[in-house]
Amino acid sequence: MSESSQPGRLSVLDTRTCLQLLRAHSVGRLAFNADPSPEVLPVNYIVDGDGIFVCTGPGAKHTAALAREPATFQVDGHDEQRGSAWSVMIRGTLDVVDKYDIEALRPQPLVGGKPEYLLCLSIYRITGRRIPPEAGWTLSSQVWRDRDASDLMG
Repeated sequence: MSESSQPGRLSVLDTRTCLQLLRAHSVGRLAFNADPSPEVLPVNYIVDGDGIFVCTGPGAKHTAALAREPATFQVDGHDEQRGSAWSVMIRGTLDVVDKYDIEALRPQPLVGGKPEYLLCLSIYRITGRRIPPEAGWTLSSQVWRDRDASDLMG
């Protein structure tokens, strides 16, 4: 993992690590403008190429995508025992993708049901931060460390 330290315990994650964390999870938060105020909604997602894909029905997310609104996507994790946490943020533009692509990607909506639309948040900017474990904490040899990014917590 590559990161650069900032004052205190905060570290900045590189793009590769941010993408690894995104791919290791399936639920994040999509934020967009839904006049008159912003909306922040939990969504299931899939990362493919340079986009975050979300299935949805009619409503605020679909309306924002039809208007090609700028949007932000965020996913995070924390470990209270170790005093560590991480967060990845994507900035981009929402768009509606051709319906036939839903079958290929299949990110299932959190509320269930048959999704009508596939949305894509194009990744224009990706940033991430990490708070490493508190001083004095040591990583147990019994902790599973694999490509799922579980080792990034400590």
